[in-house]
Amino acid sequence: MNRILLADSNPTLRSALALLLETRLSAQIVGQVSSMESLLCEAAATQPDLIIVGLELPGKPARERMLALREKAPRACILLASTRPESANLTEGTDAFLCETDPPETILNTIQKIILRNNQEGERHV
Repeated sequence: MNRILLADSNPTLRSALALLLETRLSAQIVGQVSSMESLLCEAAATQPDLIIVGLELPGKPARERMLALREKAPRACILLASTRPESANLTEGTDAFLCETDPPETILNTIQKIILRNNQEGERHV
């Protein structure tokens, strides 16, 4: 079972994504946070396989913050998520981009591809 940590400032979006991942991918949601500070603490405590970070998360997930997140959870894949598709070019320091306005099937396919790739690579080397 894949352990996923969700970080987004929108609680409705976090809950909907958690429900989708739990029911369709049998994922274990190990935490839901709404700030970068909470994300760093929760990532260190839970050591998830996948972290989905909303671009609008307070504290702006800039490159330096993504590096700090990698230090806290070095084996985790990091997906940057946004409702704006044009934000896809802001993924430096992350593994992929997830457009939150895509249909559920597209979101699931994106997440499944990242999980599969991470499982095939085995332990990440940062």
